[in-house]
Order: sequence, then C-alpha cells, then structure tokens
Amino acid sequence: MQKGMKTVEYDVTTQNTEGSLKSKKNGVVTDTVNGEVRLCGARRMIMNPLAMCEKLDRMFGSGAETIVNYMLFESGRDTFNAIIENNPDKGRGELLKMLVDLQPHTGWGFVSLTILRVDPPIVSIVVKNPPVKALKGSQKQMISSYWAGVLSKYLNRQLLSKNQSYDTEKDEFNFTVTT
Repeated sequence: MQKGMKTVEYDVTTQNTEGSLKSKKNGVVTDTVNGEVRLCGARRMIMNPLAMCEKLDRMFGSGAETIVNYMLFESGRDTFNAIIENNPDKGRGELLKMLVDLQPHTGWGFVSLTILRVDPPIVSIVVKNPPVKALKGSQKQMISSYWAGVLSKYLNRQLLSKNQSYDTEKDEFNFTVTT
C-alpha cells in the first residue's frame, strides 16, 4: 500500500437489516437482506459472460461454441422451469411474456419473439441492442442458445437455434428457434 493511503474495507458478509428489505420493479426483485436478485421468483445472478466466452475461445477454439451452446441452452431451460415452479398460478404464455418483458432490465436487450408455427415449432427472435455485437466465436451462441432452452421448456420439445445474424445498422441480433 502506498504511503498516506488509508486502509479501506468493504464487508457485506453480514445481512443488512436496516431500511428497505425488498425492491420490486417490472418482475425484478432485489432483496438486500438476503443478498438476492429474483426474476419472476427465480433466483439469478447478474454477470457478464462475454469475457468468459473470449477465454473459452482462446482455450478451446471452435469447441467453445459447443460448450457455450450447451451451457446457455441449459440456463434458458432451467430459468424458465424455475419461473414456472415459482408462479404456479400463471400460464406458460403469460410467463414467457414476462420473461421477454424482463430482458431490457437484465441487460440482454429488447426481445421480440414471434411464434410462427407450433408444430413443428418455428420461432423468430430479434434482439435490439444485444450484448453480443458480432458473430465471432462462442459469443454468437449465448443469446440464441438461451432462448432455444427457454422455448424447449415452453413447447416441451428439444429445439435448437439456427440462422444467427447481426445487423450492425439496426443493432439487431436475429435468429430462429426450431427443430
């Protein structure tokens, strides 16, 4: 430590029992007593996976795409499953709309989801201002694989993402989720 600098300690290992315990906005609940963030009742963490994707790309090359695809698919499926379990009084359609509406509040951009056909499923998704601004490496799998997982749970069948594209002029990430 440099001379003249004071020791600074940040300790949030104890619960804060003063003031507002919970703050709820647009389906996002922050609970300062328990140190939690919940989306539609499902506990989640706020993080930036872009750096992880870059590291995986350096470590595994093109194999990183498979890893990220699997991880984000499972994350999407688990997230929607947790939302279903935490909201038993709501239908799947209402919960899917809630999850779409939450996206700007979680940093994943503005999602437009259109179910073009249910059997066999074809879903068109456009994300405006996505965190992923290119189609390089494993990052391109993050958004599309997550939604493939969500929609697989929603439609009760294994789906995958296809036809990812990014339009720099519109700042839109587009893809299709289907069988």
